[in-house]
Amino acid sequence: MTTSLPRVLHVITGLDTGGAERSLFNLLQSRLRDRFDNQVVSLSGPGHYGPLLHDLGISVHALGMREGTGAVGALLRLRTLVREIAPAIVQGWMYHGNLAASAAAWGRSPKPAVSWNIRQSLDVIGLEKRGTRWTINALKPLSGAPRAIIYNSYRACGQHEAHGYSGARSIVIPNGFDTQKWRPDAARRVEWRKKLGLTADEVALGYVGRFHPMKDIPTFLDACDRSLSSSPNLRVVMIGEGLDENNRAIVNAIAPEKRARFRLLGRRPDVETILPAFDLFCLASSRNEGFPNVLGEAMASGLPSVATDVGDSARLMNGLGRVVPPGDAAQMAEAIGEIAGMDLARRSEMGKAARDRIVATYGLDATVEAYGGLYDSMLKRDD
Repeated sequence: MTTSLPRVLHVITGLDTGGAERSLFNLLQSRLRDRFDNQVVSLSGPGHYGPLLHDLGISVHALGMREGTGAVGALLRLRTLVREIAPAIVQGWMYHGNLAASAAAWGRSPKPAVSWNIRQSLDVIGLEKRGTRWTINALKPLSGAPRAIIYNSYRACGQHEAHGYSGARSIVIPNGFDTQKWRPDAARRVEWRKKLGLTADEVALGYVGRFHPMKDIPTFLDACDRSLSSSPNLRVVMIGEGLDENNRAIVNAIAPEKRARFRLLGRRPDVETILPAFDLFCLASSRNEGFPNVLGEAMASGLPSVATDVGDSARLMNGLGRVVPPGDAAQMAEAIGEIAGMDLARRSEMGKAARDRIVATYGLDATVEAYGGLYDSMLKRDD
């Protein structure tokens, strides 16, 4: 399609259902499409979001790189794409995407402006995969070259600069949320509570994530076990990849006498319709979160929340929920029990305050405008 809009090529490791991938999709389905001609390169496959982006009319180039193999071939194909597409800006997403973006733009004439996007903190770098640790360290000496290094959390920005990343081009753009998509909805609440078999007096604790060590599901399940023992009306609903009855690690971690109080829904494409059925929400991540999307989505849906003190969770909640140390099942259970034990009016008051904060401070429009303004400033430097 012929266009006179400035072209931005987004380079990301993959397009599966992680937070960075969702943030990229949210950004590209916004009115940013009216200001820039966006195209996307997935270093691996099209994943979940590739077809959705294609449906929006956004070109997606999947290079087929697999973990540990195919990196050289993928980079050569990426450099060819940069030559053919001639983007004004190459925007990397996550560590491998940032490295690939810089490598693809190197030596091009005219050289596109390069921006990096870092989506996680560095709480425990030693627990990252070897290849990720190598890439994090490889980017340090290169970090003075990009026109901008975008962080989605202040904690991530500070930690990376302390690790040796240049601070000359740092900019924090928090995740933004579509508060019309993520909202309380009385009709959906009734519908989904009926589907989940929840009675009016039962309190539903929601969890949304994936079966991954970073999410610290064992601590969450430990906290649930404690909370269920002290709160007879509490029920637990878990949504996400790997969180279903087929995952024996999950099922076996739940005491047999308490399994009937769990609903394991697995991966769902309609999470926004289910969240209103919950009464409270919990984020249990243990490390390296930057700015957790699911916490903002739960708050926008009017849910009082319990969250571990990772990334910018505490900044996001701003005292409107309960923040607990990572890995501390006892304090997590205490916070869950406190909110679960409140009357409906008090929980509703907390949930409304949480939603009001997201609407006022973290709306998607503000995030889109921040990206648009940054890209405009990068282009003006080339005029």
